[in-house]
Amino acid sequence: MAGIDELDRVIALSEEFEEELFQLLQSSSFGNDNKSTAILAMFNIAQEHALALRELTRIRLLTSAMGMLRLQYEAVVKAIWLLYAASDNAIEKLLAPLTLESEQIANNGLPCFSDMMKKIEKREPPGVHRHLSEFRDYSWRPLNSFVHSGIHAVNRHKDGYPVALLYSAIRQSNNLTHMSAIALACLLESGDFTMSVANIYKKYPDCLQLK
Repeated sequence: MAGIDELDRVIALSEEFEEELFQLLQSSSFGNDNKSTAILAMFNIAQEHALALRELTRIRLLTSAMGMLRLQYEAVVKAIWLLYAASDNAIEKLLAPLTLESEQIANNGLPCFSDMMKKIEKREPPGVHRHLSEFRDYSWRPLNSFVHSGIHAVNRHKDGYPVALLYSAIRQSNNLTHMSAIALACLLESGDFTMSVANIYKKYPDCLQLK
């Protein structure tokens, strides 16, 4: 029971962490150009998944919660790709009004996930690709298994979820939240503001996966 109580505490702390990030970001004005619009949309999508992960964990719908972590990761990767590597043409395809034709153009014309990662590696500041790659190396297959009802999903559903695994999922989600918030802050091209967003992690070591 103590472990479960601690998990609920970490979830509550995670909400404080997210709220402080949001207050900082909402105090700034972002452009209405296509790039800013796309990145802001992807940030909000990522945070919807993060919120879903926490709420599903809170009510112990744990298999679904684990699936949210992979969805959040993909949205964060796309936000960072949009920031550093996406062409204007690719952004236009993503923002086009939704029709059967625009859906087909986006499906055929946008890079796949692995290509996005390669482009990020070539163009991002040092460290971003490394963090994204470490997440993929350690978490991608298990999370795919949860999304596709594979062996991880079946065994955890049958045998239960170790509290340590749930801690890790919440903290990894918060790491992704922090990465996407920094990407959003970079749009403002203010080093001081970006550093203020980046340094929030120092106040919340208990709810982040820190080395």
